[in-house]
Amino acid sequence: DVERELGSRIPYHVTVGFIPDYHFPLLKELAKGIRQKLLENGATYILSYFDENSMEDGRWWESHDSMRENYEFLLQKVLSEPGLGLVIKPKKSSNLRERLGNTLKLLEEAEQTGRCLVIEGGSLKNKYPPAVAALVSDIAVHGYLHAATAGLESALAGIPTLLLDRDGWAISQLYELGKGKVVFVDWENLWDICMDHRKNNSMRIGFGDWSPILGELDPFRDGKAAERVGMYLKWILDGFKEDLPRENVLSNAAEKYTEIWGSDKVTAINC
Repeated sequence: DVERELGSRIPYHVTVGFIPDYHFPLLKELAKGIRQKLLENGATYILSYFDENSMEDGRWWESHDSMRENYEFLLQKVLSEPGLGLVIKPKKSSNLRERLGNTLKLLEEAEQTGRCLVIEGGSLKNKYPPAVAALVSDIAVHGYLHAATAGLESALAGIPTLLLDRDGWAISQLYELGKGKVVFVDWENLWDICMDHRKNNSMRIGFGDWSPILGELDPFRDGKAAERVGMYLKWILDGFKEDLPRENVLSNAAEKYTEIWGSDKVTAINC
């Protein structure tokens, strides 16, 4: 509906799956090495945390002040909870320390324990995918439900993943995963559940479990999403090489795709 109302010429939406899903097995050795380092420094339970960047003016995105509150909570836990490991995966790592302001001191103290690590690298966005941090950890937390792609990647990688919704985005489909199971509205309740999981070393029903909607978010989950993209693009290029009209090229590609993956994987928009 959005495409049509915008006057888009796009004829189809094609479901291919989570495009970088091929990298999950490739990242396991890297994650294993990071986890081992944290364990050697005394961590017995490791949590990963994803942020979504921040801005000085909170009218347009997450404010620095709100972001700092999240980090202060977690960093204080590292300093007060022996055995807790924390892997931080910022959306944009290049300016994280600047954005932290006075909270930077807490981060530096936590890093000195050897149980806190910031995954850094890249100028625009972090060059390491969220799955690296997720695969290191026992539990992953994404701090922003309204922009939860890092949380989705973590869940697709097979890691129990929680979502913190301090903004009250209750209209999200992700609430179907269960408030108090996957979705939390404050740090205190989320933390209590994590500590219960840590203490009992068992998974309460629904804890961090995205399986009820994963099939809708990615119906494939087979590590071949990028291959499907390449296949589709090749069909389009081959059609243009044959000097076929645009409409024929795109309809032929859509038809081939549905024959292989099913008619539910292609949605007609303007055709």
